[in-house]
Amino acid sequence: MPMWKPMLYGVAFLHTTVQERRKFGPIGWNIPYEFNQGDLNATIQFIQNHLDDLDLKRGVNWVTVRYMIGEVQYGGRVTDDYDKRLLNTYTRVWFSENMFSDSFQFYTGYKIPKCKTLEEYRSYIESLPLVDSPECFGLHPNADITYQTNTANKMLSTIVNIQPKDAGSGGGDTRETVVYRLAEDMLEKLPADYKPHEVKEKLKKMGILQPLNIFLRQEIDRMQRVISLVRSTLVDLKLAIDGTIIMSENLRDTLDNMYDARVPNNWRK
Repeated sequence: MPMWKPMLYGVAFLHTTVQERRKFGPIGWNIPYEFNQGDLNATIQFIQNHLDDLDLKRGVNWVTVRYMIGEVQYGGRVTDDYDKRLLNTYTRVWFSENMFSDSFQFYTGYKIPKCKTLEEYRSYIESLPLVDSPECFGLHPNADITYQTNTANKMLSTIVNIQPKDAGSGGGDTRETVVYRLAEDMLEKLPADYKPHEVKEKLKKMGILQPLNIFLRQEIDRMQRVISLVRSTLVDLKLAIDGTIIMSENLRDTLDNMYDARVPNNWRK
């Protein structure tokens, strides 16, 4: 059938698109679905069966094709309404009589090639850009910024996490020494605790029931909790490094994060 190759290429392109959109996180799909080779194989099998039973006078039944791809084969995995709409839009725009015309393009520069052999198809696919623009998946170019930022952050945090944690033999300062000095420095710079009676007196002068001052009072309470937590953690960390108290899981996490110049998890909470 002359329709077989363009439709097969169309299904393959759709498969790559639904896969690639996952890397953009919630911008690509609201829920990351596990589209896999089984979905592609089932769709190809359906297209093959449909064309085998085709009445040439009537042509391809596009309503059936779109329903099977958008609602059953790929759509069967999709649970979110907006994701379903997106998938059905892809099938509606790409799967029609229009896909057999020379002017048809998935996106600028991405068309269905007219080839005779598998090698020709392969060489055409090899000639496509190595890095795809988000626009060919129907996304804004800015989607790439988020993806690349996330990838870089993930890679850097992995590199930091797999660094050796024990003391080096290079003769330099050990991790514990570095963190101990850092803890002392931070304790010196840490502001003093708020004195409740002083805070109350000053707020009374400013007008304790004014909306902005109520908000200020809440902020002071929160800041006090942060200051107290940071101070107690740093004091305990120094004692743990000296060996006076046991190094707990929280203190170990604080030590690792401070050495890597990151905010410890319990502070961030």
